[in-house]
Amino acid sequence: MHDTEPGNDGSQPVAYSYVLAVFATFTYFALVVCAFGFISLLTNTDVVSQPDAGPLVGPAATASAVLTVLLALLQGARGYEASVVRAREALIGDPVRVPLGRAITTGVVAFFAYILIGSFLYGETVGQLFSGLLFAADAILQLYAVAVGLLAVLIYLAFALILAAGGSHPARPLWPWEK
Repeated sequence: MHDTEPGNDGSQPVAYSYVLAVFATFTYFALVVCAFGFISLLTNTDVVSQPDAGPLVGPAATASAVLTVLLALLQGARGYEASVVRAREALIGDPVRVPLGRAITTGVVAFFAYILIGSFLYGETVGQLFSGLLFAADAILQLYAVAVGLLAVLIYLAFALILAAGGSHPARPLWPWEK
């Protein structure tokens, strides 16, 4: 049983864009973990190069980037839903926009969230603020932080393209007896 919007023909769940945002966030997390594994394997480095960082600095920094992407995607979904309503009221069809600026902004914010949370937690773990600044300087130069930002941009763009391609009525798969 699916709840649908009033006046909808039943083919679209109410929160299609929000569900897509959550799935895109899980995909982002999986891609970040995969990228970290490949970068670590190919460069023979650790994600967090400081041995005294403890076991939670890297995961917490990654979680901050994932949370940043989730919030950006949910905001994008809300904007998309609002533009669909405006387009229906104006009878102009489906709004098709791919916000490149928001995608880049999401990547930059995820990049800095990863670095800032990691450096703050490292500084708290070690007990020295200056050590946190050195951690941030080291993290900016690592491929791990760059991967966090680039993957955030790619996920946001993929999310926007999927919404644009689906229009206001994304097709659901039909069983043979429904055709």
